[in-house]
Amino acid sequence: MKNIFTMLMLTITASLMAQTHEITKHDGKTMDVNFIKTENNLVYYSTAESNEEKKISQFAISQLHEKSKKEAKTISEKITLSGKVDYPKVIILKPYQTEGLKESGVITSFLGRTKGETNQSFLDQAEKRLKQNAALKGSQFIVIISDKPKELKAVMYTY
Repeated sequence: MKNIFTMLMLTITASLMAQTHEITKHDGKTMDVNFIKTENNLVYYSTAESNEEKKISQFAISQLHEKSKKEAKTISEKITLSGKVDYPKVIILKPYQTEGLKESGVITSFLGRTKGETNQSFLDQAEKRLKQNAALKGSQFIVIISDKPKELKAVMYTY
């Protein structure tokens, strides 16, 4: 009777601890997780080893597979860049949205400010310049660190 009870408890515990989803990242890696939610361009999940809530950028994830239904949901499309002309595809992220992406370097640039130019116009030109430099180097994501006229600086991220 004791053995039957133990086996029953192990079966129930194993089914509760089973991973319900599989995350496929753009770099080809997969992770078995318990999906929690998606919020602010982040996917929240927990692993079997711990119930701690972890997060990863939705831009790093290709698909989320629900194991029980054999369904796959596309989270984000992979961005491919073929040079400077693809700069509109480069995405500007906030620092907290880079979980799961790899830092690939820092880019700097100089952009002179013309007399009478508005702040918004200057910021638009600065973003465009940084995106062009990132696209040229093959990085799909940037986090702008500094947007001062003599010191444009961004951190580049890739899959």
